[in-house]
Amino acid sequence: MPLIGCRRFDEPPISEPTLEATNISILTLRNATKEKPININENLTIGGYVTTDDRSGNFYKTFFIEDGTAGIEIMAGLYDLGKIYPMGHYITMSLKGCAIAMDHQTLQVGLPATEQSRYATEYFASRILLDKHIKRSGITRQIAPKPMTTEELKPDMCGTLVSIAGLRLSTHEHVGGWEVNDNGSWHGYNFFKDNNQNTIAVYTSEYANFAQKSVPTQEVVINGILQYGKSDGKDIYIIKLRDESDCIVEK
Repeated sequence: MPLIGCRRFDEPPISEPTLEATNISILTLRNATKEKPININENLTIGGYVTTDDRSGNFYKTFFIEDGTAGIEIMAGLYDLGKIYPMGHYITMSLKGCAIAMDHQTLQVGLPATEQSRYATEYFASRILLDKHIKRSGITRQIAPKPMTTEELKPDMCGTLVSIAGLRLSTHEHVGGWEVNDNGSWHGYNFFKDNNQNTIAVYTSEYANFAQKSVPTQEVVINGILQYGKSDGKDIYIIKLRDESDCIVEK
């Protein structure tokens, strides 16, 4: 069914190039992507606002955009993406020659994977290749995390920014599971419950600059990118913080 690059890091301020017209939504791409990766050979273009920043180290060589219908993870394969694609800036992306796939119920776009690859899509890993596919602009709009309850979460929301209030730390109920935190810090998986005893997980990379900071035990609001996967042997919604400030202690 039809489905739907190389500069220095000390660059001048972003100008507004002639952006490519978008002709497909991220949600349409998502709905067309099932179990297997899809290579795109058509002239398809998506657009969206950058919603993540890698400066804290919790996102590694990838960044996310949203277009109001859904979100997508771009497998950039480079460091300092917050300087190349600042959070809140609007970009367009030509998908011809790319591949899309689902991972943790999150839509990803990268290069087609080789037969030997263990990934569904490959990193671009080249500023030249990224510039071939991505146009960035000076148009900005900070996307606010969408307030949700745990009961309202749906797979189609994975890859987008969400905000869940009224959560309390409950990791002690899960200690012993794979990568479950056991010392009160952010590193690994932590679990939170709402007032109805529904549980979500929060994952923090060991490379995040707040990985060893203490997780608040008070009631908190958690913001971040929604994903879905397996933790402590259970399928569960997972949130990935952009930085430590995405966890807000409620007053």
